Amino acid sequence: MDLTPNLIVLWLGVLVGAITDVQQGLIKNWLTFSLMAFGIVYHALVGPDRWFGLTGCATAFALHFVLYLLTIQKAGDAKLFMAIGACAGTREMLETSVWFAILYLPVGLLTLAVRGRLSNLIATIRWSIQSAMGHPAAGEQPEPTMMIAGPTILVATLLAGSTDAVKGLLFG
Repeated sequence: MDLTPNLIVLWLGVLVGAITDVQQGLIKNWLTFSLMAFGIVYHALVGPDRWFGLTGCATAFALHFVLYLLTIQKAGDAKLFMAIGACAGTREMLETSVWFAILYLPVGLLTLAVRGRLSNLIATIRWSIQSAMGHPAAGEQPEPTMMIAGPTILVATLLAGSTDAVKGLLFG
């Protein structure tokens, strides 16, 4: 994959999304909607297929809105995938989604560890198991610990974007 302006903007935007998710626990609407608009307009004006960005965004909506409705994914995460679709297209968004599914647990746990929240997750799991088994849990229920998706989306986006380069290096 060539390093084009739409990908540079996308990767910077996903980086900002990961940072705000770590700091504030959410991915801002101004970021996701700006990236979506940029991707759709960029491909309409520059790309050989003027529907490329809109199709990528719509496909991401169809997939990730369902995950949001099922409460598997937060709204900001779904909108960030729509931005990925708008900027990089359907194929790249789907590949990013697959990488995200593979990496969610390891990168999520690493993010919790870096944020100093891993021990709280372990305490929550321990408390939940004791409660489910009918044992009186030691003390009060720990504060819920949520894994954030922004850093995982960042890693997944970079991996999806570099897959073609890696294939080219390995297989010519």
